[in-house]
Amino acid sequence: MGIFDAMNTSVGGLQAQSYALQNISGNIANSSTTGYKGIGTSFEDLIPDASVPSKQVAGGVTAHAQATITTQGTISSSSVATNMAITGDGFFAVQKASGVVDNVPVFDGVSYYTRRGDFQVNANGNLVNGAGYYLMGVAVDPKTGNPTGSVPTVLQFQNNFVPAQATTSIQYAANLPSVPNTVAKSTAVSGTLLAAGGLNPSDFAANPMIVGTPPPPFVSVGVSGAAATGNLRSAYTATTATGTVALMDSSSAAATSATPLDATAVPTHLNTTLLSSLDGKSLTINGTQVINFTSGATGYTAGNPATIGLQNGTNATVGSILSAVAAAAGVPPANVVMNSAGNIQITTSTTADITVAGTAAGLLGISSVSRGGNVLSTPAITGGTLLGGAATPGGSEVLSSGFHAASSGPPAVAADTITVNGQTLTFMASGASGANQINVGDDITTLLGKIDALSGASGSSISNGVITLQTGTASPQLNITSSNGNALAALGFTSAIQKNRGGGGTSGTGGVIGNDIATFTKESISGGAVTAYNAAGTPVNLQLRWAKTDSASLGNGHADTWNLFYQTDPNATGTTVGWVNAGQSFTFAADGSLTSPAGSGITLSNVTVSGQSLGSVALNISSGALTQYASNSGAVTINTITQNGYAAGQLRSVAVSNNGLVVGTFSNGQNLDLAQVTLSHFNGTNYLKAMDGGAYAVTDQSGPAIAGASGTISGSSLEGSNTDIADEFTKLIVTQQAYSANTKVITTANSMVQDLLNVLR
Repeated sequence: MGIFDAMNTSVGGLQAQSYALQNISGNIANSSTTGYKGIGTSFEDLIPDASVPSKQVAGGVTAHAQATITTQGTISSSSVATNMAITGDGFFAVQKASGVVDNVPVFDGVSYYTRRGDFQVNANGNLVNGAGYYLMGVAVDPKTGNPTGSVPTVLQFQNNFVPAQATTSIQYAANLPSVPNTVAKSTAVSGTLLAAGGLNPSDFAANPMIVGTPPPPFVSVGVSGAAATGNLRSAYTATTATGTVALMDSSSAAATSATPLDATAVPTHLNTTLLSSLDGKSLTINGTQVINFTSGATGYTAGNPATIGLQNGTNATVGSILSAVAAAAGVPPANVVMNSAGNIQITTSTTADITVAGTAAGLLGISSVSRGGNVLSTPAITGGTLLGGAATPGGSEVLSSGFHAASSGPPAVAADTITVNGQTLTFMASGASGANQINVGDDITTLLGKIDALSGASGSSISNGVITLQTGTASPQLNITSSNGNALAALGFTSAIQKNRGGGGTSGTGGVIGNDIATFTKESISGGAVTAYNAAGTPVNLQLRWAKTDSASLGNGHADTWNLFYQTDPNATGTTVGWVNAGQSFTFAADGSLTSPAGSGITLSNVTVSGQSLGSVALNISSGALTQYASNSGAVTINTITQNGYAAGQLRSVAVSNNGLVVGTFSNGQNLDLAQVTLSHFNGTNYLKAMDGGAYAVTDQSGPAIAGASGTISGSSLEGSNTDIADEFTKLIVTQQAYSANTKVITTANSMVQDLLNVLR
């Protein structure tokens, strides 16, 4: 019996190896099948019963399938947005269509489970994998993002329509510049809120500040003229002129002040030709002083006329001529001298010119000499500039076109006047008294004091040729006119002066009316814009602007504060409100952090834009999202400005995200969650029953499906087969050898039987 048992055992071995070969063949064939889980082979020995262990013989063998469902396949990326792969534990829940009615699949309600994730949207909007299984999941409300149930059903995304969602919140993050670069800033008076880039409520017909904000107190405002110049003459200066004739002595050397005029003097005297020519000639100095030269006198006689004797034996010298000229000109003797070349040099005083005439002038080479200086210049006017008269040498600067006192004429001329807020200031030749008179010889500082006294202001000043008048706070407006427009223009004001005092106005109205929009635009900066939606999905352009309403740079008691405005009517005119104040002051600390409001944002109540009502909109500002730091551009830097509303939309495409959500892209540009792909797991995963197409059915040994799994879903990915080709080839060799060995046993057993039969013969 042992030989026949051996043959039977070998036959069983052939059957077991054939079974293993069949599994290897299937694994190799499905090495490229998406989500395929290879089937291994396990062998079980079959031991016959024996009475005692010493009689025990080796038994036969049988083969069983060994599932590898829990073994992960390789994950690879996919260009199909609805493909997905599971990393780790879990299965997709799917159903197989049992039939089709009117081109719509019918299901029998039996769920299967698969790792094959090559799902694509079919004509009916179902997600179907390559094996024809329909994906199941839980639908999600696209507006709320919340699941609409808990039991997975076959998913369908066909003609999905999302209704409009009104804007209820805006997420905002930005940096406001510490010094806004407003249009009004460039022309504002330094030290004011406008100069700090802020908004001046007094510039508005209707105060745009928060409702109930009291009007600002009245303040004096400066009004400046153009830079003006006056007339100024420099002082006279002494001038020295050198004669054109070099006087020579009888030895042809340059004459000196000691050279005699006696033609017989030895060793030298003034050359004879010049002496002869001078006889009978004269000089006229300054038109009245005469100096005569004569051979009939023997010396120098001072006086008018003065005499210079040229007779032989005279004691007169060239120095006598110099002394006579100096005396006649009224200058010190040192002002008329001889230079080393024999030329006469005449120096004027600073008080008068020297005129020289007469027949002797040419012989001596001398002529009239004018003083220097008296140069007219036009420097910037100052507080010391005189209000009238002409510029005099060395005197004070005067206006280029001055004021005049009254003159009896002829013709009679009325006194110039300046009228300040209805009060007249009259120009006097002298002796001005009281607040309503001023001398034409007074200076600009005096005039500014008089104007301030009449207007009730103080602090009017002049700097670098520019006069700045203060309005004061006593009168609503500073009004200044003059009967002499040219003189007023010489002060830098080419027309009548009108300037409103600062401050005042109305209490805060909470909005900017149409008449004030131009001013508002100049005194505020853009805060960005966002497209918002009303309940019907109508889009509106929600424009924001920031206005700085206080600045810490103004000193103690001031803090960096802003107001936010939104545009309600782009076409507002007259008293129609165009911009609405958000109703909240935003205050910043010195380090740029927001100190008020302290919460996470504010609510814009009853927002209406271009006639479309948005209702109340929350402006959400997270911690640290709104700051005030220095900015070179002086503009608002928008970091985030988004809103949660949208128009109605039709589904255009679907995709699966990495967290297992089916996301729909709609015609309104929204990407909304449509469904959650659910995963299931089993206590006995490897005991699931394999079905065609990589699906598995529940068995008693696998246990029921348990909702949820530890695995994760990756969108646009696929899990490949877990078959290892190299491993399968190795198994193939081992199986082949085992099969051959079993056939050898049968051959041997057959030979032994033949030998036994031969014995019987």
